[in-house]
Amino acid sequence: MSTKQGLFTIAAAGLIVALTGCGTSATTAGAEASSTSNTSSPSPTTSAMSTSPVAAPSENASAAEPVLVTIKDFKYTIPSSVAPGSKVTVKNDDAQNHTVTSAPPGAFDVNVPAGGTATFTAPTKPGSYKFICTFHADMTGTLVVK
Repeated sequence: MSTKQGLFTIAAAGLIVALTGCGTSATTAGAEASSTSNTSSPSPTTSAMSTSPVAAPSENASAAEPVLVTIKDFKYTIPSSVAPGSKVTVKNDDAQNHTVTSAPPGAFDVNVPAGGTATFTAPTKPGSYKFICTFHADMTGTLVVK
């Protein structure tokens, strides 16, 4: 691990501890919160990336059910759809940091540390929202809100 990656990891862990101590979550969504700004990012080896980054979607999620997006092996596993305004938890099973950032920006943006989780609020307007990982351009997906 390079010094830059080590410092980024320490800073991210400190931020998580600080936010947890204050009783807030790492939530960002549209107008609800400001977007997260990252000044450095880890650089994985190209061979670790997948050419088909989106895994098969899981069953339809209702507003009462927890909504989970999983990141593993540089791929997103996404529910087939989510209810408007649902809380979406993103679990990162990779050893690299990832983001779930709407493209174009503005609907949602969350930074998910390696081995960690983060939560955001799905848009309230039904539709299909494309998203990317800002650290890994080959990672893309679509969140369907209905």
